[in-house]
Amino acid sequence: MPRSKSSKKWLQEHFDDMYVKKAHLEGYRSRAVYKLKEIDEKDHLLKPGMTIVDLGAAPGGWTQYVSQKLDGRGTIIALDLLPMDALAGVQMIVGDFREDAILHQLMNLLPERSVDVLLSDMAPNMSGNVAVDIPCAMYLTELAFDFGNKILYNIG
Repeated sequence: MPRSKSSKKWLQEHFDDMYVKKAHLEGYRSRAVYKLKEIDEKDHLLKPGMTIVDLGAAPGGWTQYVSQKLDGRGTIIALDLLPMDALAGVQMIVGDFREDAILHQLMNLLPERSVDVLLSDMAPNMSGNVAVDIPCAMYLTELAFDFGNKILYNIG
């Protein structure tokens, strides 16, 4: 099936994007890495020895950055519906965070002392229908928030 005009336009804009080009040149998996890198450089968020969970991890730009920062000293768990290429020192879960079985699998990987940083870049597959997409995005945000309250503050 041929690509639509809007799909072709998006692809052209994507590949012309300065951060897409920079990520490619610097060997990062996605342009999103620069969002996390900027926060980390400002607030010194990530340190070796931490336990970090990355929800909505694929294609793995954030996970890749975290892995480099922790340099093999710490625990990194990445979760996504989509598989991604392996990274040294990263435990990957492929599955739907909304499913109890996947949540239990994640919880079983967490060390007793809990989690230091929770990252989430989860987003629903967009349908183009705002009335559907926004509630789906809000639901994923609420799930990540509830999970964060539970694991970061040991609630319930």
